[in-house]
Amino acid sequence: MPEPKLTIISLGCAKALVDSEILLGGLKKSQFQITQKPEEADTIVVNTCGFLEMAREESIETILAAAELKKSGKLNQLVVMGCLSERYPEELAAEIPEVDRFFGSNNHKQIVSFLTGKDFAQDDPLFFRSLMTPNHYAYLKIAEGCDNGCSFCSIPIMRGLQKSRSIESIMWEAEKLVDRGIKELLVIAQDSTSYGWDLKP
Repeated sequence: MPEPKLTIISLGCAKALVDSEILLGGLKKSQFQITQKPEEADTIVVNTCGFLEMAREESIETILAAAELKKSGKLNQLVVMGCLSERYPEELAAEIPEVDRFFGSNNHKQIVSFLTGKDFAQDDPLFFRSLMTPNHYAYLKIAEGCDNGCSFCSIPIMRGLQKSRSIESIMWEAEKLVDRGIKELLVIAQDSTSYGWDLKP
């Protein structure tokens, strides 16, 4: 029996791309064959952006295009994750019933479990990233979320309050990336200048 083909369409920022890479790492090791062509896929995962209006429109258009593939019988499963589905899960489910399941931004374990029917621990080494950037660089996410609560910004709603990673965790990932031949690490977070204030001494 051939391995099922899967496409991940990653929209939005570099932080979302890292989420897609983590998920891709798990899916590649779960007997999925990855394809870049949505029309060839049995399953499509759309990682959405919900921050700017233009990005929201792009996300919805991408989901609708995948929904058309499903309605035509060319697609078996359609999964949506990311900031847009974190913010508007009920509205999206009502408007686009072709989607099998909506997930938030950091539900890698749950998505792989949903697609494979198997349970995984969140820290399973299965989930080490499969990079989607050019070979010489990678993003290194040091924190998730933001505590600033600016009236014009929806990041805390979609990504939660700031949660910094430990230095040990960051260094472990950096070393793994360097071992893969990465020459340039781009440090990212929603608010990198606030990194570490939430960590205990």
